[in-house]
Amino acid sequence: MHSHGHATTGPLQKTNLNLRANHTLHEYLSAHAANLERAVRLEEKAKRLEEAGTPSESVRNRAERARGEVVVGLATLRASFTKAVGEREGAYAAFDGALETQCPAFAPRRCSNQRSR
Repeated sequence: MHSHGHATTGPLQKTNLNLRANHTLHEYLSAHAANLERAVRLEEKAKRLEEAGTPSESVRNRAERARGEVVVGLATLRASFTKAVGEREGAYAAFDGALETQCPAFAPRRCSNQRSR
């Protein structure tokens, strides 16, 4: 009899990791939808006020605080996900890919802005 330990490698392992990351993130986003919506709404309000020439430091501060709370929660989730799957490099990529797809407003910023040209 063969052991079924860590026999899964390559594309299948990557697919399983991606599915697990998507599922984990989906559950988290569903449970924290109100916080995410609040952060996005405050950010949009702050931008509208700035574009209208009437910036509000209070609204900007609340938007930044709300965004910070979401980012901290997602960073904590990312760390616990990678620890749970025990495959750091692939796990980070799987989680970040899921975040880019499901919640791009909170995905890590790319260093290169070549897509915006």
